Amino acid sequence: MKKYIIPGLMAIVACGGFALSSVAFSGLASSTVEAVIAIRDHIKRSVAIFEAPVNPSLPNVLIIGDSISISYILPVRKRLEGIANVIRPVANCESTLSILENLDRWLGQTKWAVIHFNAGLHDLAHVQSEGITPGKQTMVPVENGPRWVSIDTYRSNLEKIVERLKKTGARLVFATTTPVPAGAKSRVPEDVARYNEVALAVMREQGVQIDDLYSAVVESAYQYQKPQDVHFYPEGSDILANRVASSIKARLIDSEQGARR
Repeated sequence: MKKYIIPGLMAIVACGGFALSSVAFSGLASSTVEAVIAIRDHIKRSVAIFEAPVNPSLPNVLIIGDSISISYILPVRKRLEGIANVIRPVANCESTLSILENLDRWLGQTKWAVIHFNAGLHDLAHVQSEGITPGKQTMVPVENGPRWVSIDTYRSNLEKIVERLKKTGARLVFATTTPVPAGAKSRVPEDVARYNEVALAVMREQGVQIDDLYSAVVESAYQYQKPQDVHFYPEGSDILANRVASSIKARLIDSEQGARR
């Protein structure tokens, strides 16, 4: 019977049954209760991330990024409350390949004041074959497959992304890729600097503002990043959120001043 309990409760939680009573938990092992609570909290947080309130009187900001941006989106929204609507796609935006495939849909018909974007961690990740279609990729140990997107293709993809984003008329901000710690699965730490160097060159050529998230956390990553994992503890995400919110505020001011001219 136990094997049916967690899936059943997951279904209740997924359907919106967040306020599960103590009666629902009666007779369950404490480990089962903890698992269900963790699932509930994860779903509640996901809903908060992807269902942002929109104030039509405020400018719209789009954040495009991987799971690092998912972790800092809520504190960024808090810092920009009453200043801008901060939206991100209902997806892990992953690599430059994923962004190119989905960008028109993510942009939609919304008038964006600022677009803050990043890709890199998934581009430099090792997968079963280079350039494989997004959604088909599987991360593998570095010795078992190539990088998903070669550094030359990464440059070309970023140029295409910037070209499309410029057509929106939004102020653009590119965030550098955050560090990869030693021992992280499927990634080589040294590749981050290589891919960032290429990205910075493209953004400078295209006149895109830089939000150097890499520099913001590289010295303290050992404190705020999970062991052998590219993701951050909440304290690390807060550091990133401060930088992202500040960068967006600066570009919003630029946008307002430009509109007055």
